[in-house]
Amino acid sequence: MRKNLLRADSALLSYPIREVVLIGKQLEQLGNFSMIWENIGDPVSAGEAVPDWMKAITQEKISDDKSFAYTDSRGFIEAREFVLQHFSSEKICTIDDILFFNGLGEAINKILNNLPREVRVLMPSPTYPSHATAEAMHAGCDFISYALDPENNWEPDLEEIENKVKYNDSVVAILVINPNNPTGSVYRRETLEKIIDIAKQYNCFLIFDEIYHHMTFDGVEMTYLHEIIGDMPGLSLKGISKDIPWPGSRCGWVEIYNAEKDENFRDYVKMILLAKMLEVCSTTLPQVILPHLYSHPEYKSYLASRIRKYERRADEAMAFFAKIPQVRMNKPKGVFYCVVELLDLPRAKLDAKNKAVRLFLDKLEAGSVSDDFQFVYELMGSKGVCVVPLTGFGSHINGFRMTLLQQDDAIFTETLEKIGEAIVECY
Repeated sequence: MRKNLLRADSALLSYPIREVVLIGKQLEQLGNFSMIWENIGDPVSAGEAVPDWMKAITQEKISDDKSFAYTDSRGFIEAREFVLQHFSSEKICTIDDILFFNGLGEAINKILNNLPREVRVLMPSPTYPSHATAEAMHAGCDFISYALDPENNWEPDLEEIENKVKYNDSVVAILVINPNNPTGSVYRRETLEKIIDIAKQYNCFLIFDEIYHHMTFDGVEMTYLHEIIGDMPGLSLKGISKDIPWPGSRCGWVEIYNAEKDENFRDYVKMILLAKMLEVCSTTLPQVILPHLYSHPEYKSYLASRIRKYERRADEAMAFFAKIPQVRMNKPKGVFYCVVELLDLPRAKLDAKNKAVRLFLDKLEAGSVSDDFQFVYELMGSKGVCVVPLTGFGSHINGFRMTLLQQDDAIFTETLEKIGEAIVECY
């Protein structure tokens, strides 16, 4: 081309959750086997059946002509009214403070890309790759982060948060993912209140990714941002891809809190709305359906049965990995993932499915590959299980994330056993 088409910061763009799939698919072909996919949080792809009542609502609403039309740029009014009534608070939010997007990926990009390039959003580590990559691409350099502590149930390091904000005046916002992906932790109310205190002290706003807000295990308290934010400006991110679940709907929303409390923040969120108007609106159909799905009489029991299954899976994984001395796992408090740390991980090659797989892995690992990425590649090529390296979530800790979505009890147990074999053989 007459000009270089790549941005200088293009190397910052990555999404390991799906990138490992490309490698896994090649390994499947080379080794002539079927991979067990534990890389992505899609309940439907993992085999969860969409209930008939959900399909019936969709069929009914798709026959309504207005489901084919544009909707308000902010979102379908009935959907916003439902969100305000059931998931938010009229004390700090209005109908006009709720904006719908085509998934939270779009919302994250709008939130970050409408900030001045020189300001930063402080991210957790590990973090969801969409957040980290969007912040890095916005700033043109690596994202900045605070640690989640595995020795404290993956709670945020409050001292580090304060120091990062105090000594870096380019930080204008603090991101919290609660309930947390990838770790499955659900933060204590006191922890979240202290983060809000830090933001207030240094005049920052809050961004809480709460998309898993309905998905906590038995006896675990979920603290919402709207309950504790007070008069601070903030954004809560939610959507229907996990708890309904309808990941293919690409339907998420942002709740804007206390927009009128700060003139600069108010003007900033107006820019987000204007950016949304340039696209006219988000997809209408899932917004039309949303209130009917959440208010259906079978929804609560349906969700509760799913959460019980995920907790059983978490208990089984905890019991299994507790027997392996080279790893550490905290039991999740919600969501449908677990993180397993690989302690003092060595670089080792395992017995591949065949010679073609071995040659492919050798070539893949010849470059600059982190230790847990190498483990994940070897796990795929030897045992046929795909998980996501923990360093792919912007962490310096070696380990992996796997899902708790598997429908078949026997396959889930087999998956744990295959991973355990690989760990033992690696060490």
